[in-house]
Amino acid sequence: MRLYSFPVTPNNRKVEAFIRHFDLPVEIHHVSFKDRETQSPGFLAINPMGRVPALTDGDFRLWESNAILTYLASVFPATRTLPTDARGRADVDRWLHWQSCHLMTAVAALQAGTTEDVGTVTPMLRILEGQLAGREYLLGDLSVADFAICPYLITKIGRKLDYSSCPNVTAWLDRMEKLKGFVATQVRMPPPAA
Repeated sequence: MRLYSFPVTPNNRKVEAFIRHFDLPVEIHHVSFKDRETQSPGFLAINPMGRVPALTDGDFRLWESNAILTYLASVFPATRTLPTDARGRADVDRWLHWQSCHLMTAVAALQAGTTEDVGTVTPMLRILEGQLAGREYLLGDLSVADFAICPYLITKIGRKLDYSSCPNVTAWLDRMEKLKGFVATQVRMPPPAA
């Protein structure tokens, strides 16, 4: 199994953090954008979108970060991060769709500069705050939903948000950032040239 990735972005980091947290036997290959690797015919055969993350497992090709997360959790059930009952799975799917349709859109608008109002993410934080009340993780136990959502809130932009009214979210982010996978995927920028 091989993951094609570029760890700076939340969608890549979530998958890498998952793999590293559980020490999964997945080779991680960081693509070269300088060499336009994601635009090569070989890579486009893996992901016609020309983006990472992408995963190969034998002749199976998978792209989209949340699909990769749920696939890995299914292939490696010892992670216990993906419920097998219909309601539990639907609950995870709800949070994965919420991340990709709502949270990512709000954070992306801030990053792209289409809005400078960090308050556009405030309703999302309130939703998370309520969900985390009385829970260590979104669904009680650590799940792929936690890995999917956390990277968006620990980005440079995510750190600018006002968490003062969200103690549950703050405590959850602190727990998530201490997980082995997130520690291992922390990107350390080189110091500025003197």
